[in-house]
Amino acid sequence: MVNTNISSHFTGIIDDLILTSNNDTKLAETIRWIDMQSKKKGISFYDMTYIIADKQLSKKRAQQWLMSKKGYINNNDKKFLNKNK
Repeated sequence: MVNTNISSHFTGIIDDLILTSNNDTKLAETIRWIDMQSKKKGISFYDMTYIIADKQLSKKRAQQWLMSKKGYINNNDKKFLNKNK
């Protein structure tokens, strides 16, 4: 079950973004797009916003993980190369 405090905090943040969009045309356009997508899927605007945010966060974490692994491999390669000099 979703924690009510977390849920109300999330909806509060989204509500603030909607109010801010009055002064930001790009944000207003994005909110309209999210609204259209939520209607197409038959879900609430908040659910659609959560899905998009979760997907973006997951993508960012995966990229960070991949970069950390590449960095780890590169650092190990350098150590290996330095030992063989």
